[in-house]
Amino acid sequence: MGELPHFSGSAGTRSPELVKENDEEMIMTGGWYSITPTGPLTIGNLTPVGQNSGQVGCRWPPNGHQLAACLDLPKPIKNSQGQPQSTGCQLWGPFWYNGKELYVMLPLPVYITPPLETNKVPKEIFRCQWRDRWVIRSEHQSSDDDETAAEIEMIGGRFLIGGKTLMDFWKRGHVESAGLQKFPWKELTLSHNSREEFQVKDENGFFAEMTTLLEPGWSILVKVIDEENCYDKPESWWSVLGAGGTPVLITRLKEGLIEETWLSQNCPNATGAVLLTGALWPKVNQKISLPYPQTGGTTIKGYAAETGIPWQSRSQRKTRQALALTPGEWMTPAGAVYLWDGPAPAQQSGPFSPAFKFDALGYGHLWLFDNQLEESE
Repeated sequence: MGELPHFSGSAGTRSPELVKENDEEMIMTGGWYSITPTGPLTIGNLTPVGQNSGQVGCRWPPNGHQLAACLDLPKPIKNSQGQPQSTGCQLWGPFWYNGKELYVMLPLPVYITPPLETNKVPKEIFRCQWRDRWVIRSEHQSSDDDETAAEIEMIGGRFLIGGKTLMDFWKRGHVESAGLQKFPWKELTLSHNSREEFQVKDENGFFAEMTTLLEPGWSILVKVIDEENCYDKPESWWSVLGAGGTPVLITRLKEGLIEETWLSQNCPNATGAVLLTGALWPKVNQKISLPYPQTGGTTIKGYAAETGIPWQSRSQRKTRQALALTPGEWMTPAGAVYLWDGPAPAQQSGPFSPAFKFDALGYGHLWLFDNQLEESE
């Protein structure tokens, strides 16, 4: 029998000219946008080879701050008294889009049986149950009459799943045709021998740099919620994303093209959640990262989460006025699953943050569910 994994907790490029506005061009406010790179995206720092070089490839997907800058989202405005005058925009994402459907990361406690063949995409998938710990379904466990248990393989966090399929699968615990997708991106490692102000100077040397190439036909998908009509953009325009300033085409999708109601559905009896976007979960009143959201209410009783990845921000150092990348908190990747010993800290699906308002930039998007991991089989 396959064993269950341990889950803690029982250089520059000029961008094309911007789209010129004219009298016939329609200016839109808010909505769903696809972000399509014209080449590989480089996100994050260079790392000396042999010294934490294993962390080079973890700057994917772009985080909320990077996407907000790419989208040129308006910032909140305060009046002379320091009171909020404009709240700016709310960001959802990043999600993934193939021109047909929204995709998210496959939650972690998901397995298949028998184990996966090389380079194959599984069709039939199963969801683990919670019995004071993560367990596989009873029909795949050994019994008194049959001591041979089914061989399984955990595949959560290794594929993308469509939003509609996720809802059905999570409710039933099993689906025969999941329509999973392999990750639509490839990682390339570049090496350099020197850098200055975090920019590459020469090639072929001792600094490793990870760049990510998105497959043709796929885009990063985000939603901009603009309740104050302050985000006026054409239907499509050019921007840049990543350390090398890779040009990206941003296109507003037609209304109704994306099924989104489930992303903000009310769940008054929620006791669990699936994490759809990376989250910064700080310890209460401290910038110490946790793998789960900590609130003053119901305690967490179980979760499945991958090891956090470095999240970095820009700040001014005392030794110089230039902005520089500095180490920050650790971000929990999408695909985590949480269970609370009582009501969840939120009763409506959407970005959630116990502190520091990270949710405004799409961090911590929780899709809530009620008691679906402990139902009798």
